[in-house]
Amino acid sequence: MKKATTIVLVILILLPMLFYLNPFTWGMRRVPHYEASRKTNGLLYDLNKKYNYQMEVGDVTDTIWYFRDLKHKKITKLENFELILNTENDSLPDLKNIENYVKDFNSNFEHKKYFDSLKVVVNYDSIIYKTKIK
Repeated sequence: MKKATTIVLVILILLPMLFYLNPFTWGMRRVPHYEASRKTNGLLYDLNKKYNYQMEVGDVTDTIWYFRDLKHKKITKLENFELILNTENDSLPDLKNIENYVKDFNSNFEHKKYFDSLKVVVNYDSIIYKTKIK
């Protein structure tokens, strides 16, 4: 009798907790935020040093969910990968240099097959560079 009462209490406590605290039950997901891998951060650091820019990863979709949805074919359209160029003055940097930066980044980027383009944001303007997938 004591075991049955304990099991019933555990079920009455744990079952609602699993239902109400489970984010998948409510359809909630984490706030989208891209965490760049160590390799991507190293690539950005090397290219920033080479081209004398301050480029960083911008607003990119949450990669864990994006990669899973892409794998399960729940996404019909690939998204772009955003880089933000921080400049000290409001003048537009050399676009040819930025294009070379993007080519170097694209050639060594480990997740390039998951994105259809690279978008570079400079002084609130964006330049989109289409990339080859797979």
